[in-house]
Amino acid sequence: MISDPDVIHVDELSFLAEVQNCALPVLIDVSTEWCAPCRVAAPVVIELARRHRGRLKVVAVDGDACPRLAAELGVRGFPTFLGVVGGQIVARRAGFGGKAPLDAMANELVNHVTATT
Repeated sequence: MISDPDVIHVDELSFLAEVQNCALPVLIDVSTEWCAPCRVAAPVVIELARRHRGRLKVVAVDGDACPRLAAELGVRGFPTFLGVVGGQIVARRAGFGGKAPLDAMANELVNHVTATT
């Protein structure tokens, strides 16, 4: 799992407070320790969290430790990235296709909030 102060780890107990009730848009990274693409994606996720600090909250969910939460989020494989605005999932990406798609997703989340406020 990602170990960085800009990425918040959530589980079933903290999900509501950290994601559902967040005023900022949220990028969720659902991954596992054993997943090679998840490990490759981790530095990109950290970079996005740092670059968008204060405009986008980035959280990580361990799919092995939180299988019920992963299932509730509709995760079928790892990594899965979800974009949440106002408590609603507005974007979903299964798999890691490189930096550009995640960067675009993060930018869309930040711009979505800017456009609606």
